[in-house]
Amino acid sequence: MRKAKFLTICVSLFLLQAALLGEVSRAQFVHPGGLHTQADLDRMKDEVAAGAHPWIDDWNLLIKDPLAQSRYTAASLPNMGKSRQRADQDAHAAYLNAIRWYISGDTAYADAAVRILNKYAYTVNQVPTGTDIPGLIGIPIQDFALAGEVLRIYPGWNHRDFVQFQSMFTNYLYPVVNTFLTMHNGACISHYWANWDAANIGALIAMGVLNDNKAWFSQGIEYFENGPGNGSIVNAVYHLWPGDLGQWQEAGRDQEHDQLGVGLLGYAAQTAWNQGVDLFGYANHRLLAGSEYTAKYNATFSVPYTTYNNCDTVNQYYISTNGAGRLDDRPVWELIYNHYHVLEGLPAPSSRRMAELMRPEHGSADHFGYGTLTFTLSGTSSPYPSSPIPEAPEPVTATASVGRVYLKWKPVRTANGYDVLRASNSDSYTSIARLTQTTWPEYTDTSVTNGTTYSYKVEAINQSGTSVESRAVSATPLDAGALPSGWQDTDIGTVKTIGNAAYAKVGNGTTLITGQGSGIGGASDSFNFAYRQVTGDFTLTTRLTNVDGKALSSTGLMMRESLDSDAPVVAMLLGSTGWRIAEMGTRSLSGGSMRWVTGDQYTWMPVWFRLRRSGNVFTGYQSADGVTWFAVGTSTVPMAGTYYVGLAASSGDTKNNTVETSAFDNTGSACRIPDRPHPDRDELTPINFQQSCTFPDKDRESGEEERGKRDFIVSTR
Repeated sequence: MRKAKFLTICVSLFLLQAALLGEVSRAQFVHPGGLHTQADLDRMKDEVAAGAHPWIDDWNLLIKDPLAQSRYTAASLPNMGKSRQRADQDAHAAYLNAIRWYISGDTAYADAAVRILNKYAYTVNQVPTGTDIPGLIGIPIQDFALAGEVLRIYPGWNHRDFVQFQSMFTNYLYPVVNTFLTMHNGACISHYWANWDAANIGALIAMGVLNDNKAWFSQGIEYFENGPGNGSIVNAVYHLWPGDLGQWQEAGRDQEHDQLGVGLLGYAAQTAWNQGVDLFGYANHRLLAGSEYTAKYNATFSVPYTTYNNCDTVNQYYISTNGAGRLDDRPVWELIYNHYHVLEGLPAPSSRRMAELMRPEHGSADHFGYGTLTFTLSGTSSPYPSSPIPEAPEPVTATASVGRVYLKWKPVRTANGYDVLRASNSDSYTSIARLTQTTWPEYTDTSVTNGTTYSYKVEAINQSGTSVESRAVSATPLDAGALPSGWQDTDIGTVKTIGNAAYAKVGNGTTLITGQGSGIGGASDSFNFAYRQVTGDFTLTTRLTNVDGKALSSTGLMMRESLDSDAPVVAMLLGSTGWRIAEMGTRSLSGGSMRWVTGDQYTWMPVWFRLRRSGNVFTGYQSADGVTWFAVGTSTVPMAGTYYVGLAASSGDTKNNTVETSAFDNTGSACRIPDRPHPDRDELTPINFQQSCTFPDKDRESGEEERGKRDFIVSTR
């Protein structure tokens, strides 16, 4: 009885203390004070009413968004984790309707936002669970809190309903965020990517403001500054380079997630700033360094890179091209540019360029977007259109292959798209591809007929118009025929669908190899093999450009002692986990098991592979450009002096027995690597072939290194 009474007194004292602390916390928060203060909302309203650019341009885009409509209907579930994507969509709809209400004065939009938030407030009744939960649920949690913070100033939102909305965070949403950041689902601390932590950091800060909860808010600030996971700023921007550039933790993964992290931590910093806490400036403006690095690369300029790994051995040898240059997603740059450059006067040239290329910002699945409307501070500093009509992209190169032509051109710094024009024979030029919302200066024409000569021109596009045409270039794709002398093709092991291989004298030798089979590995193999027999030391280099087919088990380079399915073998392959993990495989004895060493776990085509034999020592390499090479692994195999080298392809489809076709160019060649010592590059001696090597161009005006390429032919002795 005494114990129960004592516990009752303790609980009462705790609740009293919490209430007193709550009163203090409430006195310290600014409302509205999520992404936008009252002054921010008033500025948007006044500038739109005045028809001022660029605010009016983004407003006209926002009001067309299906999520910004007063008739929008939410789809709440008791367990928000059952569909975090739909939950986030509903949060976006609430936010956009709230913004639309404040700017237009039409309460129909505020009422729509109220309906959305109330539906969640009275439906959610459990801590979210599901796929990637705890974890990515932090994204909609942050967005709901930010939407509620805008709407809290609407007189038509009943106070009781607002309190119920706050209770949803207290009872169900804070626990899942806290659990993730403190436990990380039991994984090693660097297992999760930066954006996972970043979403939950932002959620803590945003719902701390919404609920006047200083403890939550402070927890988010502390994690941003000193957290052990990859989302804290010193881990998210984990390596600093000269020139105020900070390599983002996901740069070697893909550019979509790289920019996702920039946006999520940008939201966290903006919310904290509106409460008087400067995360933008923390650690010598480290968020700016990471933003500039990511922006520069995605504006199609080269950046330095150092290899990245984590506690799970997720190798990332080089920066990823996947998603690079996309402007149709990740509207995160107006926030970064306006804070650092316009407000604080700090240099942010690459963030500024990305903001200008995307202006006016659109919406997005993971970000509210429309930052041109919501974050622009000065029309003079943020003109629209941002640039005059762009110059023509020069030079353009066209490289023929089998059934395709590869086009590249020098990127135009003010272009956010390109128009590719083509003519054949005496035909006039017509547009075959209008590449919008992208800075990427490449296109692959697959709608060609082998043996036909095509001429190409490219135009640059931006908000002001279209450039004049570039000078014309031509290329003739060819049919693939018989393999070169000395090369043969066979299926290894038992296959259900016969494979084949063909060769064409384009692309410094292009080989197409088609195979089914159950795969490469284990005690025996089943695949198609295009090969030649060699004796002694040998180096085989090629570039895998693309794979056609619905399935892929393994494809790449191979050296094997015999054509028996269980023969000793060394291979450098791509195929695992979404066709993106490169691996070196070794079977040292006949019938023995295959041992695998993982290469770059985010390998995107095209990719260069190399296998080298020196005595009984075999080394596998990979490269993004055929210049800088990374050793994946080395193994010792007592293989016969005369053996088989070649290209392998296996679909791994044993249900429908479909095939995959891998295209390799620069087959059988080796590249003379420039004499530039690098701790991660193996310097190789070329063998008796020729190959086109690529080296970066220099932008003569700015000194920035662009990813346009110039071809050189290196003759070997």
